[in-house]
Amino acid sequence: MDLTLRQPFLQGYGFKLNSRGIRIAEVNTTASREVFRSRLLDLVASVLNLYWGVVSASDELKGRQRALDFTQKFHEDTQKEIAAGAIPRVELPRAEAELAKRRQDVVIARQNLGQQAIALKAVLVRTEDPALEAAEIIPLDQIQVPDADNLPPLRQLVATAMAKRPDVLVTKYRDQTAEMALSGTTNPLLPSLSGSVQTYNRGVAGTPQNTGGGSPNPYFTGGYGSALGQIFRRNFPNNIAGLSFSASLANRVAQGDYGIDQLQFVQSQLSGQRDVNSIIVEADQKKFSSGIATFNEIIVDQRALAAAQISEVTAMGSYARARVSLDQTLGETLEQNHISLDEGLNGRVARESQLPAIAQTPPANP
Repeated sequence: MDLTLRQPFLQGYGFKLNSRGIRIAEVNTTASREVFRSRLLDLVASVLNLYWGVVSASDELKGRQRALDFTQKFHEDTQKEIAAGAIPRVELPRAEAELAKRRQDVVIARQNLGQQAIALKAVLVRTEDPALEAAEIIPLDQIQVPDADNLPPLRQLVATAMAKRPDVLVTKYRDQTAEMALSGTTNPLLPSLSGSVQTYNRGVAGTPQNTGGGSPNPYFTGGYGSALGQIFRRNFPNNIAGLSFSASLANRVAQGDYGIDQLQFVQSQLSGQRDVNSIIVEADQKKFSSGIATFNEIIVDQRALAAAQISEVTAMGSYARARVSLDQTLGETLEQNHISLDEGLNGRVARESQLPAIAQTPPANP
């Protein structure tokens, strides 16, 4: 039986060094959860943008349809005026051209709404469903633009983003694992000094045989049991202790690995700082206040009225997407939309969807 104990004192020494793989794995486990949260956040933001795109497209179609109705009434009135001789017949082609233009606008708006709805269905359902493909999406939410967005100061926005954005946390975890891995390259630069202690025992037993006229020693008479007894009683111990030292005059490979890891670590830190700077810039850009522009001149024709309505719809859609982008920048998309990370991990939403209050309120009698 042989027992040997070896202990390094320089190269390969220390719990921190030898446990770095376990600690890196633990940090990576936490980082993986944040990576998933980042993807879930981006997915929710993408769905929100697509949904508000459907809302904007629906509002645009309604505006185009109102413009068409007004133009249709104008065309009919023009025909009546011409029949009565109040205006020359030359005005009829202009009214017909305007009517054709409004009809074309309605067709384009309807196609745009259909494309927006298809894109939204594609991210909501991953399986083929003919009933869903044929279903019409009717948005029940309306884009509400407050009189003023009381956003906190920029410094507070940046602090919120640094605390909640998953990509920032992943960067921090990456820096932690890079720092842990550095010990694996700095340690080989040290000389090797190790001590060892060894103890071993031997047992001998067997069938006695007479040789040279003498009788054998009865202590060695027996089988495996006798031999094992000699070993565990340590009848014939052997003890050895040793100390070894070695050092490389020019450990270029270890030095090169150390230099590369140092550069990668610094690069990781610079990357993290770059992300922080990017967040500051994004937060500064998203510190906006929105409102509806007014026209300096009185709207005198139907074309100007239609353009104003479409501009309003576009501005409302831009505001909704800007709010989604701001929440995404601050890392608050899930909280603002009442989405749980655990529900995302389980792939199942435990709460029932609630219709907005505007859809639950019955219409008033005209």
